[in-house]
Amino acid sequence: MILRDALRQMSLDQLRELYRTLYHPEQMPLLTEAELCQQIESFWDNPAHWEELIAALSPTERRAMIRLALQERCQIDAFLEEMSALGLVILYRDHNRYQLPDDVRYKLLERLPSIGDLLSAKRQGDEDGIAPV
Repeated sequence: MILRDALRQMSLDQLRELYRTLYHPEQMPLLTEAELCQQIESFWDNPAHWEELIAALSPTERRAMIRLALQERCQIDAFLEEMSALGLVILYRDHNRYQLPDDVRYKLLERLPSIGDLLSAKRQGDEDGIAPV
């Protein structure tokens, strides 16, 4: 599933809420369901929005996004709810599961640090390996 398909499964009210979350309009424009989907898609087609999202994530949130992008099981929590409010994660509350669209996963994986980078990361310290005070 890609983001476009996921958006088309949402209700008009959900799409309007997504639009409000992403664009913060003073007054909600009268857009059709197809136009709302197009606007949300074009928001996430902009690489700058991805960079803003990644920059805004805390280290814990980055780890959660890496786990999501790698398709590991994650608990539905406040962070997943927040990502759902941005249209990146699709929650199926009645089945207590979620889905990350494939194109969203790809865009995250190309921006988040790789597992190799995380494993090879060294703490900053002296030559003896002791971290500075």
